[in-house]
Amino acid sequence: MQDQPEYDTGPWRELRNQKLVEWVGDENAVRFIINFSEACELFDDLIDQDKPLEDGHVVRVLWTLLTELPLNPFFDTYKFQLVPIIVTGINAWLDANEFEKGDEHEQSLAFVLRDVYMELIAFVIYLTRGRDYMREVSLEIRRFFMHNETLEEYRRKLA
Repeated sequence: MQDQPEYDTGPWRELRNQKLVEWVGDENAVRFIINFSEACELFDDLIDQDKPLEDGHVVRVLWTLLTELPLNPFFDTYKFQLVPIIVTGINAWLDANEFEKGDEHEQSLAFVLRDVYMELIAFVIYLTRGRDYMREVSLEIRRFFMHNETLEEYRRKLA
C-alpha cells in the first residue's frame, strides 16, 4: 500500500483505527481489537526486550487487559468463540520466536507464524459483518497489516 504512512507511527495507527471502524462496523469490536493488539505488543516487547518500556504504558495496557477488556460487550458476547483463536495466536507467536533462531526455512515459517493474530481480525469481521463481507475485505486487511516488511528485511533484522 503505497499511500500508507510509515508502519506503527501515530499517523499509521490513526489510519488503522479508521480502517478497523470501516471494516468491523462495531465500536466495541474495534475497541476489543485495539486493546488486544496493544496487549500483544506489550507481550512481545516484554519477551523480546528490544525497546524500552515506560511504566505508565505497562500499567495502562495491563489495566485495560484486566479490567476493561472483560467488560467489553463484544468480548463478553463472543468470548467463547474468541478465546480459542487467541490461544492459537499466542501459540503461533511463541513458535515463531523459537523458529527465528533456526535456519532459513524456520525463519520463513516464523515470518508467517508471527502474524497468525490476523485471523482474529478476520474472525471479528465474520462475527460483525458476515462471511461474504469478511471475504470481500480479507486481502485488503492482510495487505494493510502484513506488507510493512519483506521476508528479506525480516531476515536482515534477525541477523
